[in-house]
Amino acid sequence: MFLMKNDNAESLGRWRRGMILSLAVALPAMAAGAASAAETKSFVVSYFYDANFSDGKSDCPNGLNLSAIDFYRRDLAKAGHSHDEIEAALKDFPGEGGLKQPWVPLVAHRGNGKDNVYAHPETMADPGMIEVTGKYSYGFNLDGKGAASPSKFEEPDTHEQGVNNQLYKVEGCIRSYRGLPPPGRPSLPENLWDVLRDVIPAWLVTIDAPNGFSKDGPVTVTWDRALERITRDASGAAAQQDMTYQVDPDPRSHNELKGQLKGNVVTVEPADWKMVLDPYLQPEVRFAQTHMRLTMAADGTARGVIGGYQPWATIYYGFADQGHIKEYAASINLPALYYALKREADYDPDPKTGENRQISSAYLVEAVRAFVMPATNRTAQATDTDSNAKAR
Repeated sequence: MFLMKNDNAESLGRWRRGMILSLAVALPAMAAGAASAAETKSFVVSYFYDANFSDGKSDCPNGLNLSAIDFYRRDLAKAGHSHDEIEAALKDFPGEGGLKQPWVPLVAHRGNGKDNVYAHPETMADPGMIEVTGKYSYGFNLDGKGAASPSKFEEPDTHEQGVNNQLYKVEGCIRSYRGLPPPGRPSLPENLWDVLRDVIPAWLVTIDAPNGFSKDGPVTVTWDRALERITRDASGAAAQQDMTYQVDPDPRSHNELKGQLKGNVVTVEPADWKMVLDPYLQPEVRFAQTHMRLTMAADGTARGVIGGYQPWATIYYGFADQGHIKEYAASINLPALYYALKREADYDPDPKTGENRQISSAYLVEAVRAFVMPATNRTAQATDTDSNAKAR
């Protein structure tokens, strides 16, 4: 019995020594594993606007497109109206009273004289659009042809060749779509987004890094709409950092993109991407062959470019839905825009006509750090959002 107890004590001692040795080996390995544990960062989009490179020198050497009153005079004269009739109508341009202004029915029917030219732009001949002919454009080489791409743009930050951004080519010489100095926010897109932020749900970006953010490797980038609108910071200009948002479970604005982290820059593999927006700007933003480059800063902000091919008819609708109001306020000749978008579209040919239905584009994204959680009160938040949309 005594020997048995001693044997047991000796066995217990060996077990304890083995455990200590095992822990001595395992703890450093556990610490190393913890260092590379999965991490997540989330952001709320503060700004989303057309990625237009405007340096005031090389981008539009042929000048800028005419202001509204000047292209109205030109187009109305081509439509057969006399000089005196045109000047009488434009005497108080733009004036007060909306549709009661005498110039409104003239310009709205300056095609065949009876059809609304915004709904039926082909009722008038192409007025012509001055387009970008400069060297640089933000965006990506979407067609994969590099320097051999029909597009001759070079990315000003990465110096990638053959960048496809035909939307910028179309709108970059419109006065209200220039952002100076680059990468300045174009005035009209900035103003439109600023209005929308108070009435539409916020856009959220979440980056999951299975190996952590301290080392390069694969990531998953998720885009969603929130149930809440953004909270502005004290300046009122940007989104407040470190606010909490609930994810809207509506699948129409849920996107999961596979990507790579290199340093503090995230890129994604080409894929389809879609976010519901608002008819005030565009009903939706939809990309085929989506590319993204997002740089995360130590201060909790992120900035980057996202782009792909968009249906050009949807882009045109975002302009034409307000007719003469957006045309004169932003000096955008809408029939000229229609023809330019149709002409410069570079993807997705119609099987019957051969005409491309999508156009390459890119948008600049500014975001701040946020906390993201699953929805807990979808009905109340959705009702609140819908009420604000109707009020607008």
